[in-house]
Amino acid sequence: MLSYPVLAQSTDEASTESLTGDDAAPEEIEADEPSFDGCKFHVEEDALQEKSQEFLRSSSCHTFRWVDSWWGDEYGFDAEELNGWFTVGGEYRDYDGFDGRLRLRVRAPLPNMSNRWDVWLGRIDEEAYISDTEGQNNNFNNTGNRDADERDSWLFGLGHRRFKGNSGWDWSLGARLNWPPEPYAKVSYFHYSKPSESTNLRLRQTLFWRGDDHRLGTTSRGDFSWRVNEKDLIFWDVSSTWSRDTEGARWYAGQTWYHLRPTGGAYSLRLFMKGETERDVPLRDYGINLIYRFPFTRDYIYLSYGPSLTWPRKRLEDKREANLGFGVWIEIEFGNWRY
Repeated sequence: MLSYPVLAQSTDEASTESLTGDDAAPEEIEADEPSFDGCKFHVEEDALQEKSQEFLRSSSCHTFRWVDSWWGDEYGFDAEELNGWFTVGGEYRDYDGFDGRLRLRVRAPLPNMSNRWDVWLGRIDEEAYISDTEGQNNNFNNTGNRDADERDSWLFGLGHRRFKGNSGWDWSLGARLNWPPEPYAKVSYFHYSKPSESTNLRLRQTLFWRGDDHRLGTTSRGDFSWRVNEKDLIFWDVSSTWSRDTEGARWYAGQTWYHLRPTGGAYSLRLFMKGETERDVPLRDYGINLIYRFPFTRDYIYLSYGPSLTWPRKRLEDKREANLGFGVWIEIEFGNWRY
């Protein structure tokens, strides 16, 4: 991947050559060269893949540097700290029809706030993000975690960066980017532990508030992973959400098997179920989906595709029957993206 260092150049560093001789004329001194702008569009290859990745990185970098200047002077924003991903694709299911997706998420620290805050911008599933029900393993293609009737929106937020350690607080506040803006806030307490060398346990409790309908809610989440060997991992995750617009508790449970291919691709096979405890139909959906994800033409571009077989039922009048689906996604990463 390309590297984009930000070079802060002082006057003394720029003047690397001194004058020799008493008769050197002042006009012979060369002017300092301007510092390299790490946010500037820079690509060494003409291929569409490099241009696309660099356009996302450069435009995001300029935007975040401008936001950081709200709290102080605009100076050399560390472009190395900026990272994100862009995803485009869709899924068709007989029950829901076609569900197209265009998503972007970018984040970076704020130097004017001592790098303890992150700023982020994204087009995402706003309900899942605010209520903290996004898949903890970030299986974007997961049919189980996603509702076709949820909408994607542009969100802008500030968040406190988590302390290093096994537990701590993580919080974010921001707004949906429409007019008038619709604010949100959420705070989470997380705990991480390793019961053994091959297992990991994560627990998270989130309290959230949405300003558009003055809705307060809470989500409990947990996941447990077991590394069977160097190529196989099994992952269990559960969540439960309560808020003013849920009927009882909205819950989700899933189990995923991941298998790494020698060529660098990976399979994921997931069994899931979800529902709401006090709905007319408590069990809303259950099923299985298979995804194959692999690097596509570049090591920062991924292609994912695969089928699903589910049995949804959202209303009493619906008949629960087998529901076939198929999805395809392309994802571009830039910077040191971490899920």
